[in-house]
Amino acid sequence: MQRFLILLIGTFLIGSLSHAQQFNDLSQEIPFDTAFRRGVLPNGLSYYIRYNDTPKDRASFYIYQNVGAVLEEDNQDGLAHFLEHMAFNGTNTFPGKSMLDMLEQNGLKFGKDINAYTTKNETVYNISRVPTKRQGLIDSCLLILRDWCNELELDIDEINAERGVISEEWRTRRNAGFRLNAKLGQVKYNGSIYAERDVIGELDVIKNFDPAVLKQFYHDWYRTDLQAVGIVGDFDLDAMEKQVIELFSAIPAIENPKPRTKVLIPDNKKPMYASATDKEVKNVTVKMNIRHRFDARNSMVTLRENFVTRLFNALIKNRISEERKKER
Repeated sequence: MQRFLILLIGTFLIGSLSHAQQFNDLSQEIPFDTAFRRGVLPNGLSYYIRYNDTPKDRASFYIYQNVGAVLEEDNQDGLAHFLEHMAFNGTNTFPGKSMLDMLEQNGLKFGKDINAYTTKNETVYNISRVPTKRQGLIDSCLLILRDWCNELELDIDEINAERGVISEEWRTRRNAGFRLNAKLGQVKYNGSIYAERDVIGELDVIKNFDPAVLKQFYHDWYRTDLQAVGIVGDFDLDAMEKQVIELFSAIPAIENPKPRTKVLIPDNKKPMYASATDKEVKNVTVKMNIRHRFDARNSMVTLRENFVTRLFNALIKNRISEERKKER
């Protein structure tokens, strides 16, 4: 084991030196993969398109919304996630369940090939493994992405029907792990909004919010300067880029948009701690979290530091695992 680790470290250092010789100035940006077509439209929407013939005759479509639970006000607690559900309950082009019906008729399954997720910071939708032999199906998927950007139907009857679905999801998520995280969150996130928003939201809000509040959240945050389209698959790259530019450029930019601020977790001068128990938890777990600022620079020095951190973490994990085995 020790010999393997020495060889691994030696290989890493040789690679780092070679890398440094190739890029004398480590502060320079990492070159972007030229296989991607990318751009930013006049309305602020970004796109990333890449040809890939594995699997053959298939493509995947994504829309990334820089919108999550931390943007909610107290009377909107859970509405970022609720809005994600509503994206599958009707758009201006595909009212009601016609979108899902059309996609499933073409061999795609909801939950497997058609899905989405919401976190505290983002909401992402995907249509995966789409057959590309039929241009009409590609056109429809692009229209769905466009509708997810700007044309959700948000029918009041559908909103009211979805309250029960999300209420049941809220109930099933209230397990031991959820309860422990809720107790520890105030320390982990140092009292910031991250500790208050659990994505699923408050049941009282889910059951009783005014549909106008959801529509306002949609208007405020689902906008082109916070959106990116990603498409990868076996298709004509030039034709796909042209379609994306023509279709998504027509979406108007929001006037006087609300600022999308970054939520910072405040530093603490002294170590913080918390303990939590639950009658359903039988094991004792001790965790130590070290908070540090994320370096978002796309530079060679950042890449090198990430490699070093990952290597160090792997070494520590293996060392602790070995010591635990000795105790047995």
